Amino acid sequence: MLIVTPSDFNASPTAASTLLQWASTADGQRVDDHGECALSLLPRDDDLVLVLPPRALSWHRIALPRVNAARLRAALDGLLEDRVLGDVEALHHALAPGGKPGETVWVASGDKSRLRAWVHLLEKSGRSVSRIAPSLWPLLESPVPVAAAGVSRSFGFDEPTNLHWVHADGDQVWLCSASVLGVSCVPLPDGLSSPPPMGALLPAGNDPASPAGSFDTWMADPALAAMAEGLFNRRFEPVAPSAWLLRAGQTDWNLAQFDLSLSSKARRTQRFKRLWRDFRRAPAWRAARWGLAAMVAVQIAGLNAAAWQERSSLQAKQQAVRDTLQQTFPQVTLVLDAPVQMQREVARLQQASGQLAAGDLESLLAAIDQAAAGEPLSATQIAYTPGEGRFGGWRASEDQVRAMQQTLQRGGWRARFDGNELALQAPQP
Repeated sequence: MLIVTPSDFNASPTAASTLLQWASTADGQRVDDHGECALSLLPRDDDLVLVLPPRALSWHRIALPRVNAARLRAALDGLLEDRVLGDVEALHHALAPGGKPGETVWVASGDKSRLRAWVHLLEKSGRSVSRIAPSLWPLLESPVPVAAAGVSRSFGFDEPTNLHWVHADGDQVWLCSASVLGVSCVPLPDGLSSPPPMGALLPAGNDPASPAGSFDTWMADPALAAMAEGLFNRRFEPVAPSAWLLRAGQTDWNLAQFDLSLSSKARRTQRFKRLWRDFRRAPAWRAARWGLAAMVAVQIAGLNAAAWQERSSLQAKQQAVRDTLQQTFPQVTLVLDAPVQMQREVARLQQASGQLAAGDLESLLAAIDQAAAGEPLSATQIAYTPGEGRFGGWRASEDQVRAMQQTLQRGGWRARFDGNELALQAPQP
């Protein structure tokens, strides 16, 4: 998976001057490589996630009406018309993962034309976007855990009370904060001598004293951590941009909805790729992987054991046939094909005792007479070599001879008829 974000989302996207930060991961759990480069130098990957900076989106908590999917976009425009600045038709909307009509969900809104421009620019360069994710999103409500005062939660905790992030977007440094009430972004201009009021750090409705609580998480780009600590007089956890991109790529968010939505086939392909990647590498699937490997190993061992038993049984039977041949005919010292050699030895004994063998001419003629079933079928041309007779010039129709041939074959005789001549051999042993 390749996760990219524009270094300056609001800049005019062009292939020549556009810079993107990127991070690549093979298992979705750790960053394998990362960097910042022009669009043409981006690594290639079939699964590309476009991450939007916090200030590219506005967040709205609304109760969705119970309407069908075809009317949902129009319903969102009506519900958000009084909540956004500008023309609601110029905005792109996306629902939170699992959001359904009839429920209260978060809706992300952003500039439709700019978002389309970035998607089109990536696709034009041969890097199709498979998913669009936010870099910061409203947090889910959860009880505050019991912990010592002053201990902040780690970056890996998905639901802190409030989360603050200092980062650069273009030429501007921003402090973006997320809580259960939404996401807010405050610019930090150069030369700021005192931090902005704490009430401005979070969306409207938060208690201004709440951000100073014990369980807030304060994070910053490593290059901006010292500046942020001096400005706010508190410790900021340094988080590399690549780690933040990886966190955004791990979520279930996909803002490619409605007029920017992917085809159902593409969504299924994305879901399958993500599930397969998680199954191969994610720690949560380690027990399942070991179980599957053990099951396959047991099956292979069982098949090998069964094959070994079958081979042993077959070898024992073959040895028994060879032993029978050499015990019955001690003069046979070299056994190549025991059944054929035994048939030959039996034929020699029959000839020596004056008995007819199955391949003698008399036996062949008797078989033809028995297969004729009383019909007047006779051949006027007979050619015999030991073990095989050829009969031609039949005083019968071709259908009658073919019917006789089929009767001989059902009896085990090797009979061939080419329309003129019937070749007959004794049954195989």
